[in-house]
Amino acid sequence: MAAILTDKFRVVFAEKFKDAIALKEIPGISNVSALPASALAEVWLFFAKATKWSDFNTGLPVNVPDNPIDNQSQSFKIYDQILGLKRVTSAEMRSVIRNNKWATGTVYDIYRHDYGDITNVAGNVTTYVQSNNFEQHLYETNFYVVTSEYKVYKCLSNNSNGESTTEPSSTSSAPFTLPDGYVWKYMFTVNANDFEKFKTDEYVPVPEDSAIDSSNVIAAAANFGGSIYNVLIDNAGSGYLANTEFDIIGDGTNGKIRITSTNQSGGITGVKVVNPGQGYTFGQINLSTGTSGILKPVITGKEGLGQKIGRELGAYRIAMHAKLEKDDFIFGNDFHVVGLLYNPVVSTSSGIAIGTKQLKLTSPLSDATDGHYDDAKITGSTSGAGGRVVHYETDGTLSGGVYIIYYTQESQLEYGLSSTGAKPNFVAGEDISVDPDQGGSSESVTIDSDASIAVKDSELTRGSGEIIYIDNRATISRAEDQTEDFKIIVEF
Repeated sequence: MAAILTDKFRVVFAEKFKDAIALKEIPGISNVSALPASALAEVWLFFAKATKWSDFNTGLPVNVPDNPIDNQSQSFKIYDQILGLKRVTSAEMRSVIRNNKWATGTVYDIYRHDYGDITNVAGNVTTYVQSNNFEQHLYETNFYVVTSEYKVYKCLSNNSNGESTTEPSSTSSAPFTLPDGYVWKYMFTVNANDFEKFKTDEYVPVPEDSAIDSSNVIAAAANFGGSIYNVLIDNAGSGYLANTEFDIIGDGTNGKIRITSTNQSGGITGVKVVNPGQGYTFGQINLSTGTSGILKPVITGKEGLGQKIGRELGAYRIAMHAKLEKDDFIFGNDFHVVGLLYNPVVSTSSGIAIGTKQLKLTSPLSDATDGHYDDAKITGSTSGAGGRVVHYETDGTLSGGVYIIYYTQESQLEYGLSSTGAKPNFVAGEDISVDPDQGGSSESVTIDSDASIAVKDSELTRGSGEIIYIDNRATISRAEDQTEDFKIIVEF
């Protein structure tokens, strides 16, 4: 049995993913909890791992990230290392397509409805309809271009595989022909705001359906059939006359072509579509004069032209944009992992969550220098708990102030695990040692005795949701006046 998941599956489920995120944000939905759980979704960007990468054999720190590992063990390791999270709204997501830049002298592929069809089988050799680069999937062909003005055009005809030498620029709603013989259909211009948020060297964003200019749309027929804007000469034949017109026969209506030129023997060398018609899902041209000529109509997609741009151009990738503003998180420790969490449980509604745990102290640590205690080892004298300082925060006063240690507890001896293999929690009122040298001199402070505020858990429920994206990075250093701008491409 032979089976495939189609390319349209990828596009549709990319759309559904975005729709699920948007459901929580649609004005007028007052009772989101009444919607089925399958309809609701959230995505959170997280940053994690304050410590450097280490060489597997020597244990020495290196700035070369490990390759991400996709298993449950590594997922829980990441949960223990998460420093902070920020929710990614649907406004920060766009479907994207390949940034297929127009360049003069290039032979671009045409849109065809039949890429991948078998055209011949001879012995063990099978011939397929394929692009100039031997692609058999429409979305992987170069059938559209992105110009220097970030206008996007679909190629309906390439002048019998001629070179494109005139950059398209028209925004006409109708297909147009340029002096180099190429026929283009204007699709859209990348929105300036979308360009800033979502454009990368490899991808450009497509507009939301709600933002598509309806005046630019050539709608599909009611029966989902297409129109015909290009006819291929599969066999020139002989005995044909220029300016002869023929109907396009099929399940559509009104399609008509004209032979525009012939060679000395009457072989067909040029064809013009007089009327593209509509409603075709199949079609042929019965040439009632001449002999052996074969013309093949190319039928546009059932979405029409310019109406469902994501499906028309193959937007099965989503760009997610997230910016960590300088005021989002008070701590400025380095981080080395960026990722996405799908549907985590967080104890905040602000869209920002602290991934670390917190200890409230009764007195300040001795050194108020910013970053002095980053990555320090902390140990509880009563509980035997261990952890790693991510950030020490003080209001700067020596008495009556607030002194907070933000820390993680990993599955690592002395930094979360005790000698017995357990992972105990710190307790209110106990003394802890803080060792910024991790083996050198340490100092002792006391956790607040009020159990309700002394030890605070992460705002992320460990293990909740699903980690759907992991990006291990070289050291990313944070600073008080710095923002981090992330663009993540997720492929379906």
